[in-house]
Amino acid sequence: MATRRMLIATVLAFLYSSISAQSCEDQSCEIADISGSTGIPYTGGLANFPTGGTASGDQCIASYASEGAYTGPFPPSLRFARRSQKAWQGIELMQRATAEARTTSDASELQKRQGGCLPYTLIYSRGTSESGTLGETVGPALQAGLDLAAPGKWSIQGVPYQATVDGDDCLGLPGGVIATDLIESVASECPNTKIVVSGYSEGAMVSHNGVGNSNASAKSKIAAVVVFGDPFNGAPIKGYSGPIKTYCAAGDDVCDGEFVITAAHLSYVGVDTTEAVAYIQSVVS
Repeated sequence: MATRRMLIATVLAFLYSSISAQSCEDQSCEIADISGSTGIPYTGGLANFPTGGTASGDQCIASYASEGAYTGPFPPSLRFARRSQKAWQGIELMQRATAEARTTSDASELQKRQGGCLPYTLIYSRGTSESGTLGETVGPALQAGLDLAAPGKWSIQGVPYQATVDGDDCLGLPGGVIATDLIESVASECPNTKIVVSGYSEGAMVSHNGVGNSNASAKSKIAAVVVFGDPFNGAPIKGYSGPIKTYCAAGDDVCDGEFVITAAHLSYVGVDTTEAVAYIQSVVS
């Protein structure tokens, strides 16, 4: 029996290390480094700076220096303005929305947890422009699958961040702050729960940032990070050594660090979410 357990543990360790050691695609790791979520300083210089984004998005990124984000220099706005015609509301509005959402999160999520801690907790960040806290695509599919797989054992919590294009330009940093608060709160209030952090599209960046900026105690409670259509595809997360399971469809340019939406980016509900439910359940069990 002991030999069998050791063999299973060895196989799982190999699988988890393979999942965590994914290779970066195109500019996915560069933008992850710029966000600060990897803990690896961006050193590519202006000549090799990732494409896309906006000049005002650069300002937003630089305002998250305390989270380890890159603070400059950035390329001239004319080189780095794929969405230059889109009006941006400003850093102050983004930060105010973040503060309001954090207040809402503190109150509503605490009320949900006052009924008692459950064995497992999924902390999920939806994609850009999706409504609610779980969105309408990947989030509800994961919730339904996990509730069916282990009835009454899962607390499913959506990160109540502002899922906007402006947040994409800011590499998910505003939502990441909210995700960090929620991860640390769950880990503190329910120390025996096993946490899985998940997200889709912009929410995948939020997940990277949220985990990367969580304290060491909270990180130790995270059983896995599971992301879909991830702009930071293949990037490590600073201070986190657990498995990172990434679902990236062939032809999904978002997984190359390019914010270009194709049909492939909308294809994760079904086969991928079903597989993810099985994977998540196996990790926590």
